[in-house]
Amino acid sequence: MIDVEVARTFLAVIETGTFFEASKKVHVTQSTVSMRIKNLEERLGQIVFERSKSGARLTSAGHHFERYARAMVRAWEQGKHQAGVPDRFDEILVIGGQYSLWSQLLTQWLISLRSELPRVAFRAEVGTPLALSHRLSEGLIDIAVMHQPRLRADIEVKHLMDDELILVTTDPDRGFEDRYMYVDWGPAFHEQHSHKLPDYLAVRTTVGLGFFGAPFLISANAAGYMPRRLVTPHLEEGYLYEAKDAPIFPYPLYVAYQTDTASEVYEQALDLLYEVTNEYQKGDLEAPFWAE
Repeated sequence: MIDVEVARTFLAVIETGTFFEASKKVHVTQSTVSMRIKNLEERLGQIVFERSKSGARLTSAGHHFERYARAMVRAWEQGKHQAGVPDRFDEILVIGGQYSLWSQLLTQWLISLRSELPRVAFRAEVGTPLALSHRLSEGLIDIAVMHQPRLRADIEVKHLMDDELILVTTDPDRGFEDRYMYVDWGPAFHEQHSHKLPDYLAVRTTVGLGFFGAPFLISANAAGYMPRRLVTPHLEEGYLYEAKDAPIFPYPLYVAYQTDTASEVYEQALDLLYEVTNEYQKGDLEAPFWAE
């Protein structure tokens, strides 16, 4: 039988492209990675990677084995965290979401989950779409909500709602060029931004998805692109203003979950998420005090 750490190492090589980078991901030496892959190939009787100076590329046999490796790692992780559920709960549900979504939408979802599923324990995590997709595929997260998920064959992805990225500024009567901050909302945004606003990429300040958001723009007297629903309270209160004639970029939201481990609890959790999302779209969810 193939050890789960061998399967995890195999997946790390796929994701990083080299044995060296994979060794850092799974916290072992490069020689250990080589030994594990050699052991895997001996047990399978097939070569799973074509090695070259530029890295490692999956062979046909490696492609066929990949989904089984993911299922193996996922089953182990899910079994591990279910085994740690306290006696007073039936199971644990691990949910994940992109940083900006926790300020309102996912906070209310977690509140609803705790209220409607009293026999379930929860763990909530945050991360980028790439990190969430990886953790979902490895069985470390059960359900993830994010923009621009990384699609995999073993992950079900459903559209939740549409949002849009708008350019907001603290001073509508003053130019924002010298105060513009580039907020990295992912590859799709970068591509569209490069096409429509190429001159605004070479800015003094660039921030990632985990930054402080609208409150920071307000404090810094700056301008930048933000999801419309996230800044609506600030627009209504006059702390921020939508820049006139600036391009608007689509920013749809998705929920992703494992197709082979879905249970009744999954279905209940998803139904609650859809209910909260509908309220959010209609504007019936009040902004929490820390977003005001």
